[in-house]
Amino acid sequence: MSLLIGVKDFLGINRFQKRELRGRLNLVAAAEAHILWKTRLGHHVQGNIRESLESAPLGQDGICQLGNWINGSVLEPFCELEVHRQLSEAHHQFHQFGGLIVEKLKAGDRDGAAAVFRDEYCQSLRNTIQALTEINKCLQEE
Repeated sequence: MSLLIGVKDFLGINRFQKRELRGRLNLVAAAEAHILWKTRLGHHVQGNIRESLESAPLGQDGICQLGNWINGSVLEPFCELEVHRQLSEAHHQFHQFGGLIVEKLKAGDRDGAAAVFRDEYCQSLRNTIQALTEINKCLQEE
């Protein structure tokens, strides 16, 4: 059993490093936070909520915890993998399209906001969650 302690997988990390990463990365909470943003923004698009939304913070992918993980060193074991590029791109698009939706709503273009929300925004969220799921699979102990 002691021989397995130092065995590294294709990421170059052993099972104890995986456990440590899982402790630092709450990937489920990151996914849930983005799903909640989608729900909140959907209420704005439907006109069911009147609170103020600013497009600038929503349009920046580096302001949330997931963005910090993607752009920082926490996800370093994944940085050479395609799943990291997919996550980075999908997450960036999620925030970019969110900012665009807010801008359209502020300009009075509810139909345009609804179209972006329904198509690009929802697809970017699906892609973000799919990449998070793949990373989570990689972190499971073997």
